[in-house]
Amino acid sequence: MASVTRMVVDYTDDMTGRPITEEEVDKNFSFSVDGIDFKLDTHSSTANEIRELLARAAANSEIDYYKPQAPAPKPKKRTNPERSRLLKKIRFWASENGWECPDRGRIPEKVVVAYRQANPGVDMSAYDKEQ
Repeated sequence: MASVTRMVVDYTDDMTGRPITEEEVDKNFSFSVDGIDFKLDTHSSTANEIRELLARAAANSEIDYYKPQAPAPKPKKRTNPERSRLLKKIRFWASENGWECPDRGRIPEKVVVAYRQANPGVDMSAYDKEQ
């Protein structure tokens, strides 16, 4: 005996709560408020009424909602590769010599002082410039 699966889709107008047919649904009715996106299943006439209401509200507003906003500035990244290499060397040296040193963030000054004493010939100018 074969089984048959049947799927039934019922639409309800999200604004009025009334049942509507698939042909009556405005499937493209979506909008955003305060950065939250909404998509409603609503009768096409209801969707048109809401569009007209929003258009009137926007026309009466002093704010131009359709004007694209400038993107937020991106945070600046360190651009000194010489300093990055030196910091990696200091972290590696610290881990090899029993010093506690975080994998990221600021290196403790006592670790830097110990590195300087243990490696007197190393150029530390890249480290000193950023201080």
